[in-house]
This record gives sequence, structure tokens and C-alpha cells, in this order.
Amino acid sequence: MINQQFIPLESRAEWQNALQGIKHAFAHTWENCHAMHLTTGFPTYLYCFETDSVRIVCPIAEREFENHVDIVTPYGFSGFVGNADCADFARSWRKFVTKRGYVCGYISLNPLFDNKTYFDSNELYSDKNIFVLDLTLSQDKLFLNLSTNRRRQLKEWERTSASLVLERPALMDFFLGNYVEFFRRKEAAPVYSFSVATLESLFALDNVVMVGAGPPERVEAATVFVYTSCVADFLFNISLPKGRHHSAALIWYGVNYFKSIGIPMLNLGGGVRADDSLAEFKQRFGGNKLPLGSLKQVYDTTIYAALCAQVGADPADRIGYFPAYRSSQHCHSTA
Repeated sequence: MINQQFIPLESRAEWQNALQGIKHAFAHTWENCHAMHLTTGFPTYLYCFETDSVRIVCPIAEREFENHVDIVTPYGFSGFVGNADCADFARSWRKFVTKRGYVCGYISLNPLFDNKTYFDSNELYSDKNIFVLDLTLSQDKLFLNLSTNRRRQLKEWERTSASLVLERPALMDFFLGNYVEFFRRKEAAPVYSFSVATLESLFALDNVVMVGAGPPERVEAATVFVYTSCVADFLFNISLPKGRHHSAALIWYGVNYFKSIGIPMLNLGGGVRADDSLAEFKQRFGGNKLPLGSLKQVYDTTIYAALCAQVGADPADRIGYFPAYRSSQHCHSTA
């Protein structure tokens, strides 16, 4: 017997219960999806597939376009995760989303927890990587895995760590006062235009860690991490132009902190584009390089082609921005 349902944000306890027994990241949690909903306003759910022995979940947000609806995973590293293989899942999923009348879906995947039996590999696309640190390694090994330049930057760690800023109110004030200008300066995509309500919701959570740096009585840079018992994720970093040099120390704080509380992995994420300067910066921490994939699925080919025609987009293009009819909006949700 197969049961498929959408658990809405209004059913927080049911959402949290559905995640029990499944390895997942912060992006799968009710807390993350609720916070992102405060920016997007998109109807947001936890899709849940169950049989007697298998449960598979994935957060999903609905978006309207010209009186039609497509779906996307909310911001973060989420995607389908489950407690067992299921060769029949892809067929059941397609039946479910087709019945709901969706045009297409952009489903980001988390390479730490994805399961190849859950999707058709022909729908999988990857154009960049993430870098993941194995925190079960010894402290000495983690340090030796750093690039030569990174080891040089962190050789005075004990002295550096003593001056880091951990007071959350000061870090929240810095972040909220500077993030708009920071992302504008970086020419960040609209997906980073988080509302104050989203950020305040995130920063109030126990499984969010904030750390900053700067001269006494002043913050010049701040980094935000999130975590579950399975993995920690680097979420945001912002800095004043004169505070960019603090970035390595702030990440190294995360490495030490999450190792100390028994979190097995730290996902540093990747670059905006493959092999850009941000990706190279993260790679120098010596983590494992994993391809970051997403599923680009079309459920109604006729409507999809018609919507693409309205904006002069190629409905057959799966390499470029997806869905192609939204290419001018640049609103994907992956980190």
C-alpha cells in the first residue's frame, strides 16, 4: 500500500515526525522551510511517500506562472531523502505531481543523502560542486588537509579564536544592518533577497550557529552555520570590505565547534559557478569534492512548451536555466 501526501507548514509536528529515522539536512526541516516561506510566500509542504517499509520525503514549494503552477525545493541542500531504496518511487512521484496539475519541477538534491533509486538519471543535471569536511577525522588530520596557505592563515588559531565574536545580539545587528548592501555589492541573485522576517526567524533557532570577527567592540564579518545531527551546513557569510580576511578563521571556528559536539560532516557548499573564486576558497579547506545535482522534470510537455514560447525560450533546453520560461527571473533556490 502506497500513501503519498503533502504535509503543510501548518502541521509542524507531523512534518517533524515524518523526518524521524531519515538522514537529512537543515534544508529539510520545518524551521528552514518556514523561514524561507516568510520571504517567498510560496505555499510550502513536506512531500511524504510511504509504504510498509519505505518512507521518502522532500520539501516542496509551489510557484505560479501565467495561471499555472510549477514546483521547486526551498533554499538549501534538500531533495529526496529516505530510509531505504525504492525502485518504484520515481513512477509514483510522477503520478502524484501529474495528478496535482504541475507543469514542471526543479528539485535540488543533496549529494550527501540522495539515493539514485529515487529518480531517472536522465533528469539529473550538475554544473558545480560542493566541498564537505569529514569531521570524524582527527584534529591534526583536518589541519594537515588544509592547503599550505590556509595552514599559514590558521597557525595562530588559539590567539585568533579568543578574539572571535559569539554574542548573538551583536551578530544579528551586524548581519541585519549589512546583508542587503553586501549582496548588492556581490551582485547576488534575487534568491538571496531574504526578508528581515526570514533572517530573524533563522537567527532565533537553537540549531543555528553565528560567529563574527573584528577589532574590539566592532564586527567586520559574520558567518552563519545551521545543522542537524547528521550534517552542518555553511549558510551565509557577509563582511565589510575590510573584513574579508576573517573568512578562513570563521569557517575554522565552525569546523572546531561542530567536531566538538559530534556532528560528522560540515558542508561548506560551493561557488556561484563551477570553479569560481569562492569554490576555490572552500576547496582549500581540504574537503571532499562532490557534484551538486538537481532534477529538471517536465510533467506537462504541452503547457511547458506553450509557456516557453511566450518568452521565446527553448523548451528542449535542460542545460540552461530551468524552467526555461522563468529564465529572466533567476529565482532558483539552491545554495
